[in-house]
Amino acid sequence: MMKVGMNVLLWTDRPDPSSHQRLLHSIKEWGFDGVELPADNMAPGDALAFARQLQELELECTTIAALDASVADPAGAERKLREGALDTLKLAIDNTCALGGQVLCGPLFQGLGRFTGQGPQQEEWNYAVDTLRQAGEYAAASGIKLALEPINRFEMYLVNTLGEGTRFVQQVGLSNVGLLADTHHGNIEEANVAQAWREAAPHLVHVHISENHRGVPGSGHAVPAEIFDVLGEIGYDGWLTIEAFGRQVPGLASRLHLWRDVSEHQDDAARLGAQYIRSHLSRQR
Repeated sequence: MMKVGMNVLLWTDRPDPSSHQRLLHSIKEWGFDGVELPADNMAPGDALAFARQLQELELECTTIAALDASVADPAGAERKLREGALDTLKLAIDNTCALGGQVLCGPLFQGLGRFTGQGPQQEEWNYAVDTLRQAGEYAAASGIKLALEPINRFEMYLVNTLGEGTRFVQQVGLSNVGLLADTHHGNIEEANVAQAWREAAPHLVHVHISENHRGVPGSGHAVPAEIFDVLGEIGYDGWLTIEAFGRQVPGLASRLHLWRDVSEHQDDAARLGAQYIRSHLSRQR
């Protein structure tokens, strides 16, 4: 059975167990099965504190990470950048384990913010495959799956589509390294989102429900009813995690080029989004 999760990046990019406990309660009250927390910049002690809070609320957890290309890049030509990426991923994996999660996701193919002015080179691809293979082996020892996320060409150039992602994870060659399908990025890059998901089905580990404008799922054109039908068709039984953003988190707003409010209230993407997803899942029963 598919589970519905909520990514906390709508509210904060640095969740703190002492100041965000009420947020977790709200996420539970809105009907979510779990939360998605950033694990790449979390102190180990905070991970353990969050784990206790999640257990009390009977909320499950997935995690997300992103890599700063200036210090951590799986595809970087400099060894120190690849080592930095592996160190960051190991920290995120350790935190995922401490949180009680089983899936670490994100656009982990390369460091974000780096463009060369040309397309991906074979050497970069090979470096990234090798780095993610090492990360996958480390994750496997803790029973953690890595869900690699192809994102749009304006944010990354190494892997933009699920087809490219499939080729990548096949070369990594580990059963615990698969793909994340994100509706926002698929809406930009895929010729046919439904068909791309069907073809990637054997490697699909995680799903992000994210609108074209990053607001309430169902209020734009990136999350049509068809995608829920496709997920049922391919037998997907993982997470459907809402990933929404707003201007309230300055660092993310500037990085994602969010210049206007697309929801009347900050919580709408979570509260109304959960209702939208549940309404479609109920049709499949």
